[in-house]
Amino acid sequence: MKKSLLALLFAVALAVPALAENMWVGGEFSYNHNSQQGEDSTSSFYIAPEFGYNLNEKFDIGLDVSYGYDDFGEESLTSFSIAPFVRYKIFEIGNFDFLIKGKIYYDNGKYDKSDATETSYGIIVTPIVSYSINERWSINAGLDFASLWFQQYKRDGDYELEETACYLEGNKGTLFSIGFSYHF
Repeated sequence: MKKSLLALLFAVALAVPALAENMWVGGEFSYNHNSQQGEDSTSSFYIAPEFGYNLNEKFDIGLDVSYGYDDFGEESLTSFSIAPFVRYKIFEIGNFDFLIKGKIYYDNGKYDKSDATETSYGIIVTPIVSYSINERWSINAGLDFASLWFQQYKRDGDYELEETACYLEGNKGTLFSIGFSYHF
């Protein structure tokens, strides 16, 4: 039994560096503040680490995990989401890669001053431009204005609402997002 366990640990120790060679970590961070004369100001904070694995030169798979906080003045919303994804490299020009990222997500949020909760799930397809700074680092720009969403959304409690929607992200006002990746 001890020899089997030792052999398994040795095999894992040899396999991890080989697997890590195709892995990458990255993510996005955003902060938004909106203040209009005569209205309450709003702000939002969003952090989304991302973990990925290169299957081959064209396809990546991975997982986004995010935390968000929206302050609407009199009330705030804290949310958490998880989203497995696949990325496909359409083409590259020099250090630039042009990709399509498709993810299936689940999001859950809770308002702080009421019993209201939000739950949504859906599919998001986003074009991405990635620039390789060097062998290990890249900067990524999600072209959110061109993101296509299909979403099932439900809000319970004080602000009850249920809807199914399909829209371009540009309709909601987000133009792009910026993130970094570190490749092992």
